Amino acid sequence: MHKGSISDIKPDTSMLQYFVGSVEIKKMVTEAASKEVEAYLVTFSNGARTKLHYHETDQVLIATKGKGIVVLQSKVKMEGDNVAKVSMDESFAMSEGDFVCVPAYVWHWHGAARGEDFAHLQVKKPGKTAWLENT
Repeated sequence: MHKGSISDIKPDTSMLQYFVGSVEIKKMVTEAASKEVEAYLVTFSNGARTKLHYHETDQVLIATKGKGIVVLQSKVKMEGDNVAKVSMDESFAMSEGDFVCVPAYVWHWHGAARGEDFAHLQVKKPGKTAWLENT
C-alpha cells in the first residue's frame, strides 16, 4: 500500500518544459508504488496550460479547484504523406468536481481558463506522451 499527503509532496520540476505559464506538478503515485497507474496533481496559475500533446493511454482529468478548459482534436486531415492538419474544435469548460476522459491518441491541451487559476488530478496508465509544440 502507498499512502501519503499531497502537502508533503515536493513539486516535480522535470516536466515544466511541457507547459506554458506557471504550473506546479506533484506526482502522487510514483513508479515505486505502482507500475499500473500514475497520478499527478497539477495546479495552473493565471491561464497556464499544457502544450499540445497526446498519450498512448486514456487520461482522466478531475477538476479540484478553479476554472479550466480541455481542448480536443475534432478531426485530422492528411495534407501529404508527412503533413496533417489537426482541427482543435472540441472544448470543455471545467470547474471543481467536473471530470473528463481524454481518449488515447487524441491531440489535446488542458489548463486554466484565461485569467483564472485551476487545478486537476491527472490519472492514467503509464505510457508514452507525444508533444507537438516545441519543448
